[in-house]
Amino acid sequence: MVTLRLFFLLLVLSFFLSNRVTAQDSISFHQHDTVLNRNLTISYTIDLVSKERNNGIGETYNGGLKTVFISGSNARVRLVSLMRIQSIFLLPKANIKGEAVIVKESGKNKYKTYLSGNDWKNYNSKYDSATCLFTTDSITILGYPCRKALVSLQDNRSITVYYTDSLRNPIFGTVDPAFKCIPGIVLKYEYSYKKGTISYTAANISTDKITPDVFKVPSQGYAIRKFSGAKSADD
Repeated sequence: MVTLRLFFLLLVLSFFLSNRVTAQDSISFHQHDTVLNRNLTISYTIDLVSKERNNGIGETYNGGLKTVFISGSNARVRLVSLMRIQSIFLLPKANIKGEAVIVKESGKNKYKTYLSGNDWKNYNSKYDSATCLFTTDSITILGYPCRKALVSLQDNRSITVYYTDSLRNPIFGTVDPAFKCIPGIVLKYEYSYKKGTISYTAANISTDKITPDVFKVPSQGYAIRKFSGAKSADD
């Protein structure tokens, strides 16, 4: 009788643990595959769907490329388009020149703008109150399972996001402040503005070591401009 009771108890316990693991797996969404990626390079292609035949400046971003480089605490975001080539470098905490620097790399008038901690916060202020609504919709991008989320901004705009938690980086949300509330790496996002819709889709992902030269701020041939509260490049 004792043996039978013990067998029954183990059977119930086994059933309970099995259900618990299944429930956790449904919430974590491949969390067991997650790796902390201290080196991360993601290149996004930029596509514009315009409501107008001639979209002026907006059209110059169509077909562009945005690349995010992260290695440890070093980060750089580089935008290449017909309009301009521009990089944003996140500077080491000990750098006396500021927290970030915007570098316009193209054209005759090349310049650098250093941002203090307060400047960087002001530059990204529209994301301060961003909230995330997570959905059950999912797609696969470059072999990574991605979930859909909606990021709501304080100006009532929203960004549709597809992210994976199979990749993770501790400063991704600092590099791209719009995604602070996203628990993973964004591989696609899109938003609408008055003339159309812009989408950014990951075309290449690498976790290989990044050469230190990528994070060196250019020093020759650049004028210095003061920060004027300019909006981020995605506007």
